Amino acid sequence: MSNNSPVTFTDSARENLRSIIENGSMPEPYVRIGMRGGACGGTYVLGFDQKSEFDDQYLIAEIPVVIDKRQMLFVVGTEVDFDPGANGFYLHKPNPN
Repeated sequence: MSNNSPVTFTDSARENLRSIIENGSMPEPYVRIGMRGGACGGTYVLGFDQKSEFDDQYLIAEIPVVIDKRQMLFVVGTEVDFDPGANGFYLHKPNPN
């Protein structure tokens, strides 16, 4: 398990994920962060999953996370946020400007 964190969580995302974990309602042991579709036309995804042989495993803010090594280039620097409205969790790359 690596200590270097390729992604970050906002306070809201961290609190909501910790609540899911503490309530025992996390359906799988890891939060999976990745991409669906191609890099140019792909979308970020967050879900719950098992660890596979292609994954790197992280403990980020006490949240167990897996990221497919093949998607790491596209995921590094991503921030996970939570919108209590209809959107729920979403991922984005903050603008460095």
